[in-house]
Parts: sequence; C-alpha cells; structure tokens
Amino acid sequence: MSLNARVEELEKRFQEALEYLKKGDAVQAAEKLYKVAENTIKILSEINRLPEYEKAKQEGPWWTKLLDRAARRLRDIYGEELRDAWTTAYKFHQRGFHEEQLTAEDIMEEVYKIEDLLKIAEKAIKESIQS
Repeated sequence: MSLNARVEELEKRFQEALEYLKKGDAVQAAEKLYKVAENTIKILSEINRLPEYEKAKQEGPWWTKLLDRAARRLRDIYGEELRDAWTTAYKFHQRGFHEEQLTAEDIMEEVYKIEDLLKIAEKAIKESIQS
C-alpha cells in the first residue's frame, strides 16, 4: 500500500474515533487515536529511513520503546509538536483504553494533536515525492 493510501486510511480511522467521541465511547476513541498516531510514527520513520524503521523491518513488529525512540528522533526533524502528539497518543492508549480513566471530553481537549500529526505526515509525503 502506498504512503498516501496509508495516510488516507489513518484519516478514516481518525474520523471513526471522532464518531466514537460523539457517542461518548472514550475507550474505543482512545485506542483508535493511539493507532492513528502509532502508524503515523511508523510512516514518518519510513520516509526518513530512521534506524528504528530499519530495526523493525529486520526484527518484526514495532514495540513501544522503539516507537518512543523514533518519536524522539522525529521531533528533531518535525518539531516538538510531534513529540507532544506522541505523548498524548500514548496517554490515550494507557489511561483512555487500558485504564478507562479518560472521558470523551478529556480526549476531545487534545484530539487536535493527533490531527496535527496526520498533517505532518501528509506534508512529509508530499515533500518526499518532490525530492
């Protein structure tokens, strides 16, 4: 699947998460948003050929520590908002999905960070195609 198609799929998942939030289902929304962020980090790692991407390619699935390292490297490329979005996504995963401590309102306050992360990926794909 092309990078553009992968981002389009993530945008659909993001919209699904918003629908869950409208219904008040914070748990499902939190996990969808985390998955959007996780896969966006993977896409950006692939575009930038990060060592973490290469390691995941060689060893199999990504794990949290590898994603976290990739997000730190990507922060140096795309800025602090990327790292902040990843931190927020992980909070959604832990506190929203696993611990069920976040409300739909809690998540709505920060959902824009995940949307911004998608915009970073869209821009990165366009730039990678042009170069």
